[in-house]
Amino acid sequence: MAMTSEMHLRESGQSSAHRFDYRGMHRYLITLPTFRQAAVFTAKEPVMQVLDLLHDSCLKSHFDTYAYCFLPDKLVMIVRGKEDSSDMKAFLALFRAASSEALRSALGHPLWKKTYMERVLRKTEDNKKIAEEVFQLPVKAGLVAAAAEYQFQGSLVTRPRQSP
Repeated sequence: MAMTSEMHLRESGQSSAHRFDYRGMHRYLITLPTFRQAAVFTAKEPVMQVLDLLHDSCLKSHFDTYAYCFLPDKLVMIVRGKEDSSDMKAFLALFRAASSEALRSALGHPLWKKTYMERVLRKTEDNKKIAEEVFQLPVKAGLVAAAAEYQFQGSLVTRPRQSP
C-alpha cells in the first residue's frame, strides 16, 4: 500500500499559505488509529455504532465512503467529497467527535488518537485497486486467511450499509 503522511491538527496562528485546503471532490486514503492503540473494533457492537456514525457524517458532509476496514486498533477508509464544497477536515472532525462521544462512556477515554494519517489520491490511482489493498489489511495482520472472511469491512457506495 502506498505511504501515507501523518496529519496533525493545525495550531492556531499557523500559516495556511501554499497548503492544500481539503475542499472539493478529492479522494483520500485515511487511517484513524484508536487512542493508545486500544483494540476497540474486535466485536460487532462498537463497529456498528461507529459505522452508523460514519454513514451519518458522510450524508451531512457530502462524502462517499468507497471502502472501509475496521482493524482492532484503527479504521482505514477511502472517502471522496461529492461536491466542490465538501471539506475533508470538517467531515473528519464531525465523524471523530460523534464516534468518540458515542463510545466515551464504554471506553473511559477518547476513541481516536489526536493525529491520523491521510493521503490525497491522485486522479490516476484506481479506487478498486486501492480498495483491494485496504481489504487485504486483515489478511496481512493475520486476522483471517482470506479477505472475504473478514466481517468488519465493506463499502457505503458499492453496497448499501449492512450488518458486518
